[in-house]
Amino acid sequence: MSPIVLNRIEMIGLRLKVMRQLYQVFYEKTRDPLKALLMLNKVKNKYQRIFGERFLSKAARVGNRYFWRLAAPGFPSLANYRMHQNEINRFVPTAHSNGMRSVLFAITKKCPLSCEHCFEWNNLSKSETLSVDEIIAIIHKYQDYGTTQMMLSGGEPMVRINDVYKILDKAKEGTDFWIITSGIGLHDEQATRLKAKGLTGVMISLDHYEEAGHDKFRGFGGSFQAAIQAVKSANKAGLVVTLALCSTREFTTSANLISYMDLAKDLGVAFVQLIEPRATGRYESMDVALGKEHISLLEDFYYRYNTEKAFRQYPIINYLGYHQRRVGCFGAGDRFFYIDTDGDAHICPYCVKKVSNTINETAIQTVESLSQHSCHEYV
Repeated sequence: MSPIVLNRIEMIGLRLKVMRQLYQVFYEKTRDPLKALLMLNKVKNKYQRIFGERFLSKAARVGNRYFWRLAAPGFPSLANYRMHQNEINRFVPTAHSNGMRSVLFAITKKCPLSCEHCFEWNNLSKSETLSVDEIIAIIHKYQDYGTTQMMLSGGEPMVRINDVYKILDKAKEGTDFWIITSGIGLHDEQATRLKAKGLTGVMISLDHYEEAGHDKFRGFGGSFQAAIQAVKSANKAGLVVTLALCSTREFTTSANLISYMDLAKDLGVAFVQLIEPRATGRYESMDVALGKEHISLLEDFYYRYNTEKAFRQYPIINYLGYHQRRVGCFGAGDRFFYIDTDGDAHICPYCVKKVSNTINETAIQTVESLSQHSCHEYV
């Protein structure tokens, strides 16, 4: 069954509850009812300018929480409340930090696949650098800083599944945890245990709606069936499920995108993440960037599937390129950044440049170092 909320009354109620929470946080900061209302309206307008759609035009319900942006913790939750506090610090400057929306943390150099677009290609199959205790210490450091979402990646994080269990056991409150995976090794038993230990969701890479196309892209026979099985197991366990698609030039056609979204709907996932290929990692020095016609098509799909009534039952599309081209990238410690398998901080997974070491430096020092840089493409 689709997690997308179709009941109009339920959506109206959700908007009212979220608006009330935002107003409450604004009022706590300003102690001025009128100023809080004005800022609330400013937030709504800013959201529409960034994402091209009105606030909460679509939402997914998984368990007892709602999700409408992939980078936003589920509502209601302590993580969601803290995210709003962090955002409001940008409108009402205080001595406190703005916190961090998301941290993408690669926890392993191991992966059984040979993916065409892998941005960690040069680091794979090497000896692990970080122990599980060091990973936990880094995560705690950024939880204390105010991070509301932690995305565990690799390599393939499922190869360190026992360490992932330990990470979740030691995690502090106020952060949603996700795993970014190929799906290999994620069956009913693992999904159920991950959910019980506090995992919020999984992002499962699926780069084609046809088995042969996906397996070829991933360089691993059986990876398509593994991804489909992982989706089913994650749904069964009550995890939020996202499909991640690297939409190459060859793949980016209307017919392919329609077929992909049909499959995503049939699988009952909450989100589809559209990723543009970048000339980094295994694609380094290669001409893989999308053309204007490809970008235009992706933006059209992003907007139509998120706003038009005909696509109401389809998953929510998350497309970073859309807002990056309009307001710049949110990486470089603005709202997110990337930690590699050595504990080094980067602007994002694709702008690979070591800026700071998260083991040796405080969260504030790392974020300040990141803020001195920006994406070379989206300024």
